[in-house]
Amino acid sequence: MRRFSLAAVLSSALLFSVFCMPVQAKVDLTDSAQSTEAYVRMRGNTAGEDAVTYWSGSVLAVMPDTKPVLLFGFEGMNVARFVKLPDGKWRMLSREYAVYKDPKTGEILKQWQNPYTGEMNTVFDVQNDPVNNTTGGFPMPFRPMGKDVILAFDVPLGYPNPIQPDKYPKESTGAMYVGSEHFGFFAKLKDLDNTRLKSVPITFSWARQSPWMPWMRMGDTPGLLMFNAWGKKLDGGFDALPKKFREYILETAPKYRDAPREDVQPNATTWTEYKKQVLEASKE
Repeated sequence: MRRFSLAAVLSSALLFSVFCMPVQAKVDLTDSAQSTEAYVRMRGNTAGEDAVTYWSGSVLAVMPDTKPVLLFGFEGMNVARFVKLPDGKWRMLSREYAVYKDPKTGEILKQWQNPYTGEMNTVFDVQNDPVNNTTGGFPMPFRPMGKDVILAFDVPLGYPNPIQPDKYPKESTGAMYVGSEHFGFFAKLKDLDNTRLKSVPITFSWARQSPWMPWMRMGDTPGLLMFNAWGKKLDGGFDALPKKFREYILETAPKYRDAPREDVQPNATTWTEYKKQVLEASKE
């Protein structure tokens, strides 16, 4: 019968703990480089692989002196990959697709009876390609809360409207586009502290206020749209999207399965794409 000494057992246990315990390193979220990399791990991953985020929510019409009205369900996805730049910053290359849905049936809308104008509008899906940006050079605004971490920021928007009212009075809401977007990303502190994780699980919230969509043909009608949505990064990537939505994208716009491989500018919005694909295309 083989005998083991206590010293041998303790030595084996020590070796096992050294080689098998996960490596933990406290991330300094106040440091510019470390907080930027933490954001990349939340939003995508540091291995250069595609990351898919998915969301669903609602769109409400907000008009003066009137209770907000639910107009649409809203469902969307973004596929992104991150590239580290020579200066230590990170470049996100992404594209996103979203659809408007009947709030009662959940069906994707292609035509919509506008209750404000009486028109039957052709719905124009959100099809933004590319949606790129650079992150780094300053600490991200992380908010540690016990075992959780929140990264929240607001994006005020104001710039010349790509669809000008003198040329397109029905599709344009004015000479300036004015709106805002509001993001909240939520992760576990233990995941960010585990530097072996190239990608960190997250959930997120997103809200947006914007003028009427150009395809609604509301012109300068007073009011705005309020978008609210919630989602998560999908472990299974594109294939983990809900089946009906996934099949719709593959049939309608299959390039949205993968993130862009080249960095191009400028970024796309519903306004620039609607102008190019509908307004200008109709003149050809």
